[in-house]
Order: sequence, then C-alpha cells, then structure tokens
Amino acid sequence: MTKTLFFAALAAGAAVAGDLPCKTGAVLGEARRIEGSGNKAMALYIEGDRLYAGEGPDVVIYDISSPLEPKRLGAVTGVVGSPRQIAVQKGMAYVTARENALWIIDATDPANPRVRSRFDTCELATGVDVAGDVCFVGQRQNGVEFIDVSNPDDPRHIAMRKTDESQSVKYLNGILYSGDWGSGKLTVFDAHDMKNIRQIGLYPLYGFGDGVWVKGDYLYASTGHHLKNRNAAEHTYAVEIAAAGKRPGEGCGHGLDIFEIKDPANPKRVGHVDYPPFYQRGLDMWTPRTSSKSDMVFCSATHNGLFVVDCSDKSAPKVVDRWVAPDPKHPEWPSQCIGSVAVGDGCVYVATMGSGVNVIPAKGAGKEIVKKGVPPKNASFREAYPTDENEFYVWKPEQVGQARGVAVIGRVVYAACGDAGLHVLEILPKGGLRKIGELKGHAHVYDVVADGRRLYTAEGPDGFGFYEMDGPLKFREVGRLTSLGKGKKDFGFWVWAPAPGFLGLSARSGGNVIFDISDIKNPKRQVSVSGCPGWDKFLMDKAIGGGRYLAHNAAGHHIDWIDLEAKPLAKVCASTAKNCIFLSDGICRFSDDKALATRGDTYYFAAPGELDPPDGSLWAFKKLPPVPDGKKVQGIPRASGDGLVVLTDRIRRRVALYDFKDPENPKLIKFWNVSGNPDTAVFYKGKVVIPCGYQGILMQK
Repeated sequence: MTKTLFFAALAAGAAVAGDLPCKTGAVLGEARRIEGSGNKAMALYIEGDRLYAGEGPDVVIYDISSPLEPKRLGAVTGVVGSPRQIAVQKGMAYVTARENALWIIDATDPANPRVRSRFDTCELATGVDVAGDVCFVGQRQNGVEFIDVSNPDDPRHIAMRKTDESQSVKYLNGILYSGDWGSGKLTVFDAHDMKNIRQIGLYPLYGFGDGVWVKGDYLYASTGHHLKNRNAAEHTYAVEIAAAGKRPGEGCGHGLDIFEIKDPANPKRVGHVDYPPFYQRGLDMWTPRTSSKSDMVFCSATHNGLFVVDCSDKSAPKVVDRWVAPDPKHPEWPSQCIGSVAVGDGCVYVATMGSGVNVIPAKGAGKEIVKKGVPPKNASFREAYPTDENEFYVWKPEQVGQARGVAVIGRVVYAACGDAGLHVLEILPKGGLRKIGELKGHAHVYDVVADGRRLYTAEGPDGFGFYEMDGPLKFREVGRLTSLGKGKKDFGFWVWAPAPGFLGLSARSGGNVIFDISDIKNPKRQVSVSGCPGWDKFLMDKAIGGGRYLAHNAAGHHIDWIDLEAKPLAKVCASTAKNCIFLSDGICRFSDDKALATRGDTYYFAAPGELDPPDGSLWAFKKLPPVPDGKKVQGIPRASGDGLVVLTDRIRRRVALYDFKDPENPKLIKFWNVSGNPDTAVFYKGKVVIPCGYQGILMQK
C-alpha cells in the first residue's frame, strides 16, 4: 500500500464513524421518539394499524392509524424477558426472546394483551415467522423448529431441521427461508407439508447472514460483520480495514443481497450493495423491510445505523440515505444498536437500544400487507424421533416435553423433561426404565442434579428447588431460590452441585452464579460468571484439587478458574488469555488432579487452576480417536471416575463413548448418531444415561 493510499484509507475509515457518509436527508426526515416508549427496544412488527414493539422486558402495542402520531394501547410487561423478534398473525403475537424461548401473546384486544403460553424451544429462540397453524423459530446452529400453534394455550413441537446458524426466518407460499449467521448462507426449505419438511437449497451470502424479507419475486437478505464467500482483497473497503489494523474482511460484510426467487429452490443473486465497514460484537441483528409505495428497502444494521437502499434497479442497488442514533458512551461508534425497523405509511419506525422506538418521516415509505400464501399442511404431525433399540432402552413422558437433564440416585433416575416436569424412573433389574412417580406441584423442570440424598432442580418460573430425598418419591423441600440476586424473579434453567456446600445455578439470560449453601435455607450469592451467549452447560460439573478449583468455559474467549476456598469468594481467581474452548466444547472433572477439556475433536488435561503457559502458547490438545463415519465428533464431556468419558453434541446429535483408562491413549468404545438433541449424560454402572430432547431418556444396553 502506498503512503497516499494508506492515509486516504485512514481518512475514509474515520469518515465511517465521524462524517457518516450517505446521511443525505433525501428520504428520511427528523426522528422523534414515540411517547411512552422505553429506552431499550429491539423488535418491531406491523399488522394493520398496530405496531408491536419489544421494549426491554415488555411487548407494547401502539395504534398507528395516524402514522406519525403513534398512541400506546396496551402492553404485556415484565414477563417475556428480552424480545428479539416479533411476528403477528390476526392479532396473535409470536415473540422470540432468546434464552427466554417463545411467547404467544393474545393482542386481539390491544388495550388488554395477555400471555397465552410460553413454549420451551430447543435452543436460543431468535428468528420467528408464522403461517396458518405453524410457527417457525430460528435457533442458531440447532436450526429451525416447527411448532404447532393451532391451540395458542398449548403449542406443540412438530420437528427440528438443522441449519448452519439460523438467525431470521421468512415463510412464503410453502417455502421457508433462513438467514444463517456465521457461515453466511441462505438456507431454503420446502415447508408445504409438515410430514415432509426438507432442505432444497443452500446459497452463499456476502456477509454474516441474518434478516430475510420477501416481496414479489425477490428476496432481500441483510448481512453484517465479516465478508463471507468472496475475496476480501477485492472488497471496496478492504484497504480501510487494513489501515485500521484489522484482519482482511473484518468489519466488512455489512450490506444487502438481492435474490430473484421465481424458482425458490434456485435463488439467483441479482444485486448487492455494501455499507461502510464497522465491527462491534455483542449485539448483532440486521433487518430489511420493503415499502408498498416504492422500491426503497429500509435496513437496520445494528451499530452501523439505518440504511435506505434504492432497489429500483435490482442489479445496481444504491444507498440513498442513512440515519444513526449516536451513543454518548461510545462516540467512536456510528450508532446505538438499531435492532429492527418497520415501514409505515410515510414513515419508518426504528427500535434502538438506547433511545427506544423512534418514528421517522420517510419519502416513498408505505406499509406492506404481508401475505403468506398457502399455509403449511399437517400441523398436527409430530416427528417420531426413533431409537435404535439394539443400543438403548428409551423412555418418553406422556406429555410432550424435552428430556433436558438426568440425575441418578441408586437405581432411580430423576428425569427433567422441561415443560413435562420431573419424572421418577426405576432402572429395572433386567434392563429398561419404568416410571414410578413425579414431582408434584411444579409443572416445569429443566435440569436436575443429585448430591448424596439431596436433589436440586431448576424449575423455570418457580426458580430453583432444593429437596431432601427420604425415599425415591419422598420430596421434602428444604430450600428454594426464586432470584439469583438481581431483585427480580428469575427463570431457573440449569443447576450444578460442584463441591460440598456449593451450588451453581443458571437462569436464562442471568449467567451462572455460585452460591454458598452451607445454610440451605439461606443460600448466599458468591460469584457470577456469564455464559457466552448463555446456552450450553459451560460450568464444570465437579471441582478438582480437593474440591477447590472450578472451571468455567467462557465459550470462544477464555477459561475461568474459581477458587472455592477464597474468603470471601468474590470473583474469578484467574482466567486464561490465549487458551479457550468453544460453543460445542466443554470441561469436566476427570480426576482430582485433572480437568478434561475438549476442543473440536481434541482433548486436553488441565491441572487445577492451570493458566496459559508462561510463553503464551496454546495448550497441547491431542486428537480423539476417530469415529466410524469419519466426521468430526465434539461435545461436552462427562467422566465416570473410573476411566470412561462420554461426549454429547446436542447441535449435531452425536454421542461418543471412550475408554480413558490410559489417559494418553483413549479408545473409542461406542459412537451413536441419535435422533434427538442430547444434553450432558451421567453414568450408571458403566453405562450412559442420556437426556436426549424429544427422543426421551436413553439408557445404554
């Protein structure tokens, strides 16, 4: 790069955050915050003369019959969590809230909206659309979940279909499109019939994938963060990024892809426009919305602002205006996070994470009447989730629910089955599982762990229950927590018993918190470590080093060590800077002097409290033995204590069992592809017991 080009690149990079190119006033007028809007807003949707907004923990309904003067009609407050996206059909709002799953809100009386139900999604509920009796929920690497919502008081799981990383979904006339994030792909499903859901296409996007929108014969896909599927060196802004000391492609990728979809199975890219480069992780959502009155497409791009793209020439779209909401705490950023946009008549509504919902006059803006075409057939269908009965005994609850966690005391299995509650199963002498009882009075149980005769449960809206077991069915409650210490009721989701006198608890979106339970009736909050982004079981199952050191996987960033003997136990004692493991990896107790960490298809034994080597090098991970199908196996490990290790991969639905009696030379014992989503397993007399989602509880034969 020449000196002249270098300084030109710096100037161009500075203009991104300072002069804000494309802010022309050609389309957008002066923004005004909607009266009554909260400070934080992320989700927007318009149906008829109603604007639905996700604001903080609330879903608010506005009357927009006078488009520039929205009037608040009603709200559901404080229960949803953090609404990420909203889809509305006939006054019924379907709200995804990431860790807080899917909520169905009846707003047919908009002045008095009410929650009809909450549905336990397989993973982080992110993208959402609805057509007829089927709701579609995008859930990252787990894919898209198809849900029967014919009875809004009792939604039911239909099926799950894997995608690379579904962030947003859009249904039209039997076809479902998914914008997939990290891989930068557009996944296309034939969703005419719930008995025959099948992927019919996978196409590259020019950035990380997210928002998708359809109008006529065209699909608009908003992208962000990094370049994907094209040469970074050829990108318009590659020199600016290089001048700022970034990696090639980092911060590029923000833009809009346009596809012709006359043949939905074979979308054809017809145009693309790039936005100025900018990279800020933490919040990432990109949303395109069309207008009924022009070829303008209004696109929210998180911290990069709101862009107006003239798509009258689909082969050469161009940015004609831009709006930002400066963030006083981060003047170096172009904008506060803009989470969503909705197009009204003569205006747009913009959700920001700092100044609430704004209304902006906009030339050429016209409210779309969203038509879904032919709705899916056979919403009453339920995926079978078969089990290889040569390998496993299987048990499923009568009421539909996901098997999420198991604990074993003697010959009794306690099965946490999500919305189906906690069931008590007996391991039969000749093999197999038989139900002998259940936990009464708590309809939702998402995790369970045993420590001696004591049982700890994560009970969703009821928080966390602590029980002394005076027999397999004699639950004697000895303690309960409904808040992890932030002054509000938390949704209990995971629980660990890592060492005597300590309990690890995780609330959806609340992080992982260690409590001192030496006084079981008065648990004392000690230290909090967050998950990343808060889904998998990132806390180690049992402490090592005499019960002193507990590891936590801050996925993709570092490994924390918590010293349980510290007085007071106020913070993480140390973290690695170079060594990390990732979303599908984990760490567990192997022996008192070894923690077993997995990273992809490799493993490493870490000593209690082990940090980066003095020279900052990476830990010497070793390859796991290959599995028969030749594909990489990875997952969260659990060890038996006598040389067996099981890895469960809930995203790819794979389980591997290893003999680690010689820790440096492990041998593969068994490998299974399962039909459900397996969570962390436990051992019973050398056999694995696996909570496997809608497949049920599996016990190895």
